[in-house]
Amino acid sequence: MISPRITRLNKLVFRELNALLHTAFRGSAAKISITETSVSPDLHDAYVYFSVLGTADDIAGATKFLEKISGILRHRLFQRVRLKFSPRLNFRYDDSMSRGQNIIGMLDNLENGKCKVSGTSEQAQGI
Repeated sequence: MISPRITRLNKLVFRELNALLHTAFRGSAAKISITETSVSPDLHDAYVYFSVLGTADDIAGATKFLEKISGILRHRLFQRVRLKFSPRLNFRYDDSMSRGQNIIGMLDNLENGKCKVSGTSEQAQGI
């Protein structure tokens, strides 16, 4: 179970990284959205999950960009948020948005009758 302190810290790091990313790196980070942060209980690591609007090339470019500026973000984050340790920022691509769009597309296709469900309910139940 995550302690209330770590939960508050996750929200604070999320808010500050979003502000830093979209003010200091406005042009380069226009397509990047931070979706979640998770700071480890020992405060040494922070996992930053992000999504990108665009193609696979945009995702690869955003990953390289974030890794390139991670030292700057870490330094500025430590200036804004006083902690015992400055957490190392580990960026991870969050594909939940694309998976959600795929599921919505499948549900729309089912609703419109474009997808056929194989088998009937009797076959599924083994009757």
